[in-house]
Amino acid sequence: MSKQIKFSPDDEEFFGSVGSFGVPKFDNAMNGGVPRGFLVVGFTETGSGSELFAKQLTSPAEEPDNTILISTNESQLEIARVFNKYKWPTDIAVRTLGEEYNAKVLEKELLASRYRLEGFKLPDIQRLAQTRFVDDDTQDFLTEMTNEIMAMGPYFRAVIDSLDFFMQREDQSRVVAMLRMMQAHTQIHRGILFVTVSKDTITPAIKQEMAAIADMVCDFKVRTIGSDFETSMTVSKFRNAPENLSIMVFRVTPEEGITPETVERIA
Repeated sequence: MSKQIKFSPDDEEFFGSVGSFGVPKFDNAMNGGVPRGFLVVGFTETGSGSELFAKQLTSPAEEPDNTILISTNESQLEIARVFNKYKWPTDIAVRTLGEEYNAKVLEKELLASRYRLEGFKLPDIQRLAQTRFVDDDTQDFLTEMTNEIMAMGPYFRAVIDSLDFFMQREDQSRVVAMLRMMQAHTQIHRGILFVTVSKDTITPAIKQEMAAIADMVCDFKVRTIGSDFETSMTVSKFRNAPENLSIMVFRVTPEEGITPETVERIA
């Protein structure tokens, strides 16, 4: 039996049936915004602007304490710099798994390598005893992240940028299974969940499976035109609204961040 969630009339009126992408012109192009309950998957290329779009999608922050940005490749300091630059809310939750991994795993692996080469000294042994070096090398970041998303309440807003961290370290089918769980939670709780993954990181079969799970699929691309770069996003899937399928060329401005310049309908 599926879990039934009761939504208060006040919440239904406040949040509505759609939420903003954080990009007003993109909201207009998508006939109002992103429907509540949608999982949006962004397939990305290096330099295509997807990481800025991911941050910008958290900026509406209808409830800051129910909004989270999970980054696997940026630092807290860099994320704060970008949010301050565009004057986006800075009271949302931010978790930087890349930094956590470096602190909890890589530093200990480096210590282990040094100890193997140089041998153990008394201070090293005392340090290991204090930090429980041997016992703390099996942290399951994927399960932790999934549980964190699934603990979020109705109308949450969450971004995971990017799944590459997990695709490179886990069985990719396990990552997809966790994504299915998060998608179900998002749908039931009328949340908005946006995840990114590099096209080069996953197999065509995994990409197809992720696209099937997603309610909306965006392909971020970059190409060179002479000495300039053109960034674009193709909306190749929008559940129950094929009229939203489109190709959007966008630019980055100091005032608005990502903003579409041209919109070409596919359907």
